[in-house]
Amino acid sequence: NEYLNLSKFESGKMSASMKETDMLHDIIEPSEEIIRPQMDANRVRFDRTVEGDPRTLRCDPDLLKIVVVNLLGNAVKYGNVKGAMRLKIIFEAARVLISIWNEGPGFPESEKRFLFRKFSRLHTKELQGRKGTGVGLYMSWRIVNLHGGKMWAGSEEGKWAEFSFEIPYSPA
Repeated sequence: NEYLNLSKFESGKMSASMKETDMLHDIIEPSEEIIRPQMDANRVRFDRTVEGDPRTLRCDPDLLKIVVVNLLGNAVKYGNVKGAMRLKIIFEAARVLISIWNEGPGFPESEKRFLFRKFSRLHTKELQGRKGTGVGLYMSWRIVNLHGGKMWAGSEEGKWAEFSFEIPYSPA
């Protein structure tokens, strides 16, 4: 699916079907449900917090679900077994901010520039044995940009990693 979606983006055939969407009910909860078996298998301690007043967002819920599933899946895949993982959703006046933090090896600052590039993978000793295509973060970054948002990441090597994105509320 990642390669199919990438092909659609690259050929210009991927478009967003924008509609009023309940972020929690239509995107966050189904994404958590998809990743829950992986979290359970790795005995991840998961916590979700919501700040601000939840409101609808004009977006493509299917595309944003791809982003959230990818980031949650990466947090499990690249995090510690029995590690902590946190999902934070912040509803602000002009935007919604989603942040996914995991306890794990993280990544060095020198590798950060490779994160959102197509077919790029991090080259650290701790992450070398973990499978991945190098397409998921690139696709997520493209989807967030398609919605007028931005995506970024931070880490403390050997301790944690956090991937965040924001989507602005568009005028009705």
